[in-house]
Amino acid sequence: MNLNDVRLFIQVIEHNSFTSAADKLGIQKSTISRRIAQLEDELGVRLLQRTTRKLSLTDEGENLYRRCHPLFDELDTIEDYVTSRQEEPKGRLRITMPLEISIFIMNDVISSFLHKYPLIQLDMELSARLVDLVEEGIDLALRVGDLSDSSLIGRKIADASSELYASVNYLEKYGVPETPDDLISHQCIGTNLGSNDWVFENWEAAKPVPINFRLRANSLSFCREMIKQDLGIGRMPKAFCIDDINAGLVREVLPDYKVPSVGIHALYPSRKHLNPRIRLFIDHMIASLKTHPWLSHH
Repeated sequence: MNLNDVRLFIQVIEHNSFTSAADKLGIQKSTISRRIAQLEDELGVRLLQRTTRKLSLTDEGENLYRRCHPLFDELDTIEDYVTSRQEEPKGRLRITMPLEISIFIMNDVISSFLHKYPLIQLDMELSARLVDLVEEGIDLALRVGDLSDSSLIGRKIADASSELYASVNYLEKYGVPETPDDLISHQCIGTNLGSNDWVFENWEAAKPVPINFRLRANSLSFCREMIKQDLGIGRMPKAFCIDDINAGLVREVLPDYKVPSVGIHALYPSRKHLNPRIRLFIDHMIASLKTHPWLSHH
């Protein structure tokens, strides 16, 4: 039995697709199909039932996967340990994160990591979409806010603080809110497309305040520009508005009421052992972000 073909079989099952496994491994789909067919011929059994829509394991395929998967996990662990002991860590990491995190928080982290480990390569997708890490072969994701995918494991990297801001012109025209409940009668700009309210930790037991969102978008940069265009009150990190504050264009709103911080998490597929390159990147990221003005470190 060719163990390399068994490994290919396991990759197909884990990705639930010949195409996804081929993309992850960087080989042709036809090559994987041919080699698994050879494995089936060698064993004299059918391992997979193939249809145009999905794959399903036969009883023999289920038995092979159940018995061999832990063995390959253990081999990967040994390989990771040997790799981690090398003087020069090497290999490729595939990372996804929102564009603005990469520009305003992670830019120095990425550059210093690549300088520190010159034999490691990074492939980065800068997008706010929720990438399927396993399906798309991503090693690590940075996500902001509450987590909902229980199939992933990870670590909170930091909390991002934010405050409310509005242009001076807007406040002169519509008035300055004195309590969070006053926001109900104001136009607001939101960066969370899934929420219809804001919460303040020190206002009436943190009850949600319903917000009239004049505009919502998934870009802090765009929302900042809309604040400057006098369209309403928005929530974002102070460092993001500091130049406009110093120029007298923007003011903080409700400074006595604390907006809850938002967690930034590093996530990776729920595997038994952590790729040493991922561990290196996470450790480097945490150390590098300790003094970042937007963040409190964990």
